[in-house]
Amino acid sequence: MKRIVVLLVLALVLLPAIAVIAASFRIAVSLPPADNAWQAKMLDSMLAEAAKDTKNFEITIKNAVDDADQLNMLQTFKDGGYDFIAVLPGNGTLQTPIVNEIFKSGTKIMVIDRPIANDQYTVFYGGDNSQCGRNAAKYIGDRLNGKGQIAILRSYVGSPIDLARYNGFMEVLKKGYPGIKVIVEGDGEFNQEAGRKAVSNILPAYPRIDAIFSQDDESAVGALTEIRSAKRKDIQFVTGMGGSKTAFALMSVRDPVFGASMSYLPTMGGRALAMVKAILQGKTFPKDNIEPTIVVTADNVAKYVNDGY
Repeated sequence: MKRIVVLLVLALVLLPAIAVIAASFRIAVSLPPADNAWQAKMLDSMLAEAAKDTKNFEITIKNAVDDADQLNMLQTFKDGGYDFIAVLPGNGTLQTPIVNEIFKSGTKIMVIDRPIANDQYTVFYGGDNSQCGRNAAKYIGDRLNGKGQIAILRSYVGSPIDLARYNGFMEVLKKGYPGIKVIVEGDGEFNQEAGRKAVSNILPAYPRIDAIFSQDDESAVGALTEIRSAKRKDIQFVTGMGGSKTAFALMSVRDPVFGASMSYLPTMGGRALAMVKAILQGKTFPKDNIEPTIVVTADNVAKYVNDGY
């Protein structure tokens, strides 16, 4: 009888601990449309991280079709009883209200890569977009010896990621390279077609452009395609951002016109999800977590080529 009582007491003591061990945290991840290689690479890195420790973490990862779909998706996640929601906003400005709602509801939320319009979130994990812009200005300014005329291809003008990259670039350009003039701007979004279209509109109106600063590698590749199609020889080089395999391949063969990529790499997606897991397990991190940026050129591209998207 005593043995039975002891076993019952032990069971009562151990059951809560067993419940904690067996409990699964539920995580939902909302990503924008996987319509470019950067997003596809990020998704791969997240899926690889999600495949780890499935006993303790139930992870749902979905790509939205468009901004409206992502809004609906986040609303569904908000009402779904998740322990943590992570979002890479297709458009940080448009997604700000729903992210704020989730945060105020008490559900932890991580914003990944593209900032929202305020700081109403649990944690941010991303690259240093402002520093990407500053690095680009220094690269272009030094390479042009402080003088020249340039065009800028932005990334969804007015969105938080666009403003961070653009303002960082203009800050350094104005202070350090007053002899370089921005003569025209277009919107290259985050894809080759938009980059090519923007440059096709720019080139006929401007007979001399010394360089093009693109805020995305894929739009920079599109710009390069249009430059060659138009047989323009005045444009000395283009720069991009993000770390695409196409850009890395061009630099690997020392393409004379593709100059550099101001990069942080899409494999950060897996690292962001690993941080979400760690937070749920009790670890603490700063509110804003920024990965360092790198300037990839023909001279160092071999070091990063396998991490490109």
